[in-house]
Amino acid sequence: MTLNATNEIEDKSNLRGYLFFWIGQLVSIFGSSVVQFVIAWWLTVRTESALVLSLANVAGFLPIILFSPLAGVIVDRVSKKWLIASVDFFQAVATVGMIIMFKFEIQLFSNETAFLATILGFLAIRGSLQAFHQPAIQALIPVLVPRKHLKRINSLDFLLNSVIFMIGPVIAALLLAIPTLEVGDIIWIDAITFVIATIPLVIITIPAIEKKLREKKEDKTSFFTEFKEGITFIRKKKGLLPLLGAFTAANFFITPLFTLLNLFLYAEPHFGTEKNLAMVMVMLQAGMLAGSLIMLVWGGFKKKVIGVAAGILVGYVGYLIVSFTPAGTFWFMGLGLLILGLALPVLNISSQTIWQTVVPKDKLGRVMAVRITIAQMSAPLGMIIAGVIAEYSNAIFPIYVSCTILGLGFLAYSWFFTGMRKVEEDIDYDDEQEPSVEAIELVSEKHLEDKSTKN
Repeated sequence: MTLNATNEIEDKSNLRGYLFFWIGQLVSIFGSSVVQFVIAWWLTVRTESALVLSLANVAGFLPIILFSPLAGVIVDRVSKKWLIASVDFFQAVATVGMIIMFKFEIQLFSNETAFLATILGFLAIRGSLQAFHQPAIQALIPVLVPRKHLKRINSLDFLLNSVIFMIGPVIAALLLAIPTLEVGDIIWIDAITFVIATIPLVIITIPAIEKKLREKKEDKTSFFTEFKEGITFIRKKKGLLPLLGAFTAANFFITPLFTLLNLFLYAEPHFGTEKNLAMVMVMLQAGMLAGSLIMLVWGGFKKKVIGVAAGILVGYVGYLIVSFTPAGTFWFMGLGLLILGLALPVLNISSQTIWQTVVPKDKLGRVMAVRITIAQMSAPLGMIIAGVIAEYSNAIFPIYVSCTILGLGFLAYSWFFTGMRKVEEDIDYDDEQEPSVEAIELVSEKHLEDKSTKN
């Protein structure tokens, strides 16, 4: 990869095209936010089981981890435009399948277990498709967006996602309150918005940058070679391994909060309703909205790793507040989620900016996929462990408190006793040009672990 090649990438950035594409994706995200709330609440009321809720989370999340490495290499080999469009289309098809299942439950299923297992199956299909969707979106941003605008675009992305996920639960709660509407009726929103999201993709032009850069190489690389390149790049960057370790730990310890939140709110001593759940989820998204606005205006700490550590720390504080919510005091629970939400954009935007600055654009797909896999691999384990303990102990509060204390301890260890603080030694955020070939070669020899939480 040469300096001229990287400058060619910058010249072909298409910010206007990205914004148009982005609008379609936001519409799709809105539909998904409504349906996620509806299905999660339906499972909570129907089963009142912590184990079922944890299995539902694992079904949707584990495929992302399993297929992300494969997806990352594919993202770098095929047209991102048609890959994203195909994924949106097949997610719409899967959603229609869920609609049919809910509409004809009695005719199709002989017992409750078969019905719930099929729901988990559809959630797994959607998760598998998301495994291809996420790396493609992350790899597309630096291709269409000039480097000097990355921090603002990342902040604006978090901001608008927060607005959508703030509105989604409210709309979902209102729809659930309509007696004539069934779950299958509401899910149509998701299928329709997936189709709408494909329209901008058909219209905009996305340069095939990675293909042109790869054609400059003398030798073609195999699938496994490309995947190994992603791992090697991540593994050898100084300080990135402990940074990714901190994120992996945060995923493990924070995951139980969201996995068990519905049941924590619905069961004794809180006895909440879907309206209460919508309220606390709105406060979570309000925090994310505020955090995104702060990052959009302020830009974050000059040393992004400080933003990562501070965000995780503040997130754990919010976690503790949720844990100690007095019985039925939903505004107090919402306050904890507000604080946690405020922290998420700070830590995620800070981390994302580090990665998007360091990684060469022709390797973004495979590197981002490996990054997602490593950072998120602990989350399903946290979901299952939390679900099993809560199911058989009938107690969620001790799980929340224990996770918070252990998470704070791991963060302190990562900050004070590892090289996490030195992860940005080779990064100059004031330089709007792509690094030289020598710098790229140096960075490529030093990288292995980071990120997670949201999203």
